[in-house]
Amino acid sequence: MNNWFNGFLKNRRETSIQLLLVGGIAITVNVLASELLLRFDLTENNRYTLSPASVEIAESLDDPVTVTAYFSQDLPPQLSQAQSEFRNFLEEFRAYSDGNMEYRFVNPGESDQAEREAQQAGIRPLSIQVRERDQVSQQRAYLGAVFQYGDKREVIPVIQPGTALEYSIASTIKQLTIEQKPKIGLLQGHGEPSRQEMNEVTNQLSQMYELVEVSGLDTTAVPPDIEVLMVVAPEQQLSQQELLHIDQYLMAGGRAVFAINRVRANPQRGMATPLNTGIERLLASYNVPVNADLVRDVNAANIQVQQQQGGFQIVNQVQYPYIPLVNNFGDHPVSEGLETAMFQFVSSVDVSQADSSQSLTPLVLSSEQTGVAQGQFNLNPMQEWNQQIFPQAHIPLGVAVEGTFHSAFVDVDTIEVELASSRQTSLVVFGDGDFVINGRGQQQQQRLPQDNINLMVNAVDWLADDTGLIELRTQGVTSRPLANLADSTKTVLKYLNTFLPIALVVGYGVYRYQRRKIRRRKWIESGV
Repeated sequence: MNNWFNGFLKNRRETSIQLLLVGGIAITVNVLASELLLRFDLTENNRYTLSPASVEIAESLDDPVTVTAYFSQDLPPQLSQAQSEFRNFLEEFRAYSDGNMEYRFVNPGESDQAEREAQQAGIRPLSIQVRERDQVSQQRAYLGAVFQYGDKREVIPVIQPGTALEYSIASTIKQLTIEQKPKIGLLQGHGEPSRQEMNEVTNQLSQMYELVEVSGLDTTAVPPDIEVLMVVAPEQQLSQQELLHIDQYLMAGGRAVFAINRVRANPQRGMATPLNTGIERLLASYNVPVNADLVRDVNAANIQVQQQQGGFQIVNQVQYPYIPLVNNFGDHPVSEGLETAMFQFVSSVDVSQADSSQSLTPLVLSSEQTGVAQGQFNLNPMQEWNQQIFPQAHIPLGVAVEGTFHSAFVDVDTIEVELASSRQTSLVVFGDGDFVINGRGQQQQQRLPQDNINLMVNAVDWLADDTGLIELRTQGVTSRPLANLADSTKTVLKYLNTFLPIALVVGYGVYRYQRRKIRRRKWIESGV
């Protein structure tokens, strides 16, 4: 009896120790799990893993950032997925922020007070279609967020499914925490588009930069605190003094984007004429001239053309080679991740003149079936577009250049140049100035393809040496349509899907039957 009691106490003591060990391990694992974030991202571009730039932004937070996300409940699957992805990204930012980022989710539909709070915060309701019991009804939904950092506040009114959510979060945090925005100069005074006329690009840039209009270069130099000078679609001739000031800004190490039109197109008259503003003189001296031609491409956008047929005005959709749809991009941070951009009456960039002191990378190239019009420009959209006028391939439409450059005025006797050559600097040159313009004057403001905006903003980011968020801006969901198959192929695949599994099962059964038959014969022959 005494031995049994001692054994009982011993087993009980061992059980208690085991329970304490298991409990301690469980507590330790939970503490570590709250501090460590472990996820497996199997997407092609690691879409659900924070980039080093985002990690740096999260780790650099010194004061708390509070995120209030307003999401309606019982959303359709696509919208519900956006909410889940947004929550996951917030959790990852919180894990890297050392406690300096917190978030909460609010359902505006739970009460009138919550809905008023969302609307007062700047969150816009969406009207979505909901199918219930074979009936379609309209429902108001909220998908937005408010970021608070000290007394600063930024709002994402609508979180669109399939967009680059990591970029939205990272750029919003950076916008809140940046102390002084770098200055980006917009050249004005020569017919260039205003900020309002390219509002999508300027709105994107104004999140990270202070946009400053640069004019009056006849009497004053380009301000030295301008990080990047944007020269977009000038229409009038610049004076020699203005060109000199731009040249000397670059020679002093300044950086610039040149998006210029070398041909003035008039589609209504079906004509075009060369355009000279003086900028082409600068680019030629920097070994990246833009040619006075127009590139036509088989891969092009459709336009509406009115035709007279039997006394009626008929509007037809016609593919127009002078508006190329470009999906061939170079291997460079500016063009990384882009899918399709649209250009209008674009000219080619000559890449053959760059010297050994310069590194040139084509950013945008035409398709494999391309042609160039020079001298005589026939813009009639109803002309015959035969294959003979598309003999070329991969014509550069935009380039990035790094290195040193020689002043365009070093050989001009009447001008004393302070800086004859530049220090190490960078330029981006596009043969089209209209690809970032939403509209001029009384023309309707049109929405641009998203990659048109991304291309220009990426160029400014790269020149301003702010490349961290470039790769995130284009990290949305890539369109991957299913391949179109011939009817005969579809028929073969259909019968394979139907009969192949049955044939495999029957074949395996026959194989098993033959094996058992052979084994039985061996048993009989061995006398077992």
